[in-house]
Amino acid sequence: MIWICRLTKRDMIKEIAKKTKRHIAFLTFLFLMAGQENLSYGAEKTVEIRKEIRTSTKDDEGSSQFEETIEKKGVKYQLKSLQTDLVEIIHPGNVLIIDSAPFVGRPEEYAPQITVLEEDKKYHLTASEIMDIQTDEKTEYSESTILYEGVEYIDRMPEVAPVQVINEDLKIKQAVELPVVFQVEESSYWDYDFTFPIKVSGYQEDSYLLGNKEIPNGVPLIDYAEEFLKYLNLPRDYYEITSIAWTGEPEEQNGDMIRSAQARGRKLVKNIRGVYGGEVTFPSVRARVYRGTYVEDGAENQTDQLIYKKNVTAVYERQARNGLLKILRYILTRTIALVVFLLLLIVILIFLRKKKRPVPVD
Repeated sequence: MIWICRLTKRDMIKEIAKKTKRHIAFLTFLFLMAGQENLSYGAEKTVEIRKEIRTSTKDDEGSSQFEETIEKKGVKYQLKSLQTDLVEIIHPGNVLIIDSAPFVGRPEEYAPQITVLEEDKKYHLTASEIMDIQTDEKTEYSESTILYEGVEYIDRMPEVAPVQVINEDLKIKQAVELPVVFQVEESSYWDYDFTFPIKVSGYQEDSYLLGNKEIPNGVPLIDYAEEFLKYLNLPRDYYEITSIAWTGEPEEQNGDMIRSAQARGRKLVKNIRGVYGGEVTFPSVRARVYRGTYVEDGAENQTDQLIYKKNVTAVYERQARNGLLKILRYILTRTIALVVFLLLLIVILIFLRKKKRPVPVD
């Protein structure tokens, strides 16, 4: 029996090299895939984040400025510590606080202005609030007015008058008597509905007396209009007689002959506003005030408190549990890759061994 080898030695070596290359490429691919899980294992152990903060709280460490956990390149980190360094204390600029008058009603009417000037310095509003208060009983100067219409020359204005004073802010009304402070003439006009009675004495057939002046009887009374005004003590600038007529026959009174007449005409009248003022006491009431807080323009610290400028460094550590899982995953993937590699190597050796066995030929 003669044994014939189907493959020459050279052909066998080529075939083994060819298959070995394919197996090596496959194993390389498996190692690369197994190693992907380990790419993040080399991440930083700690991460630092620095911030500059400004706070009005002296003991503020800045923890509110940082998250408890962060993620960087797929790795989670836990906040471990904070290092806070004080850089500077910034004092507030000049602060101005202005309260409105106590009020009851719409607060919009008492809202603080956006900017104010005080001693040639400009301040701008930084905060405002409405506060409830109980006012004190307060005595203050108050005024009220009364309009007198159709006041003529002979009228006299009252020196004291009952008036109602109102505190517009607190909506309080008080009925009081106050003295006149001054008077204001608002308008004037001629009133043509003017009449007044006249009585002459010493009436005789040929004359009568108007005061001490003897006037001939039978002469039209209007001719003596000015004498009648003087008799009544009425200035011609304020009164004017347009007609005079007898209203009855002569009659005796106390041994004297009297006769009555009536004058008609016009008089100059005025509308006068009397201003009455004095001290008035208002009771205590529940009210509100609008408070505005202003800071001088140009100040770095635009509040009414100290500002602490700090540098804060937050140190984050890679989460321990996540790291342990990555280590276990790394060991597991490497072990599986090694086992697969050994199994493939054994299969290749067995395959090569079978290839070398000669085939018998009859």
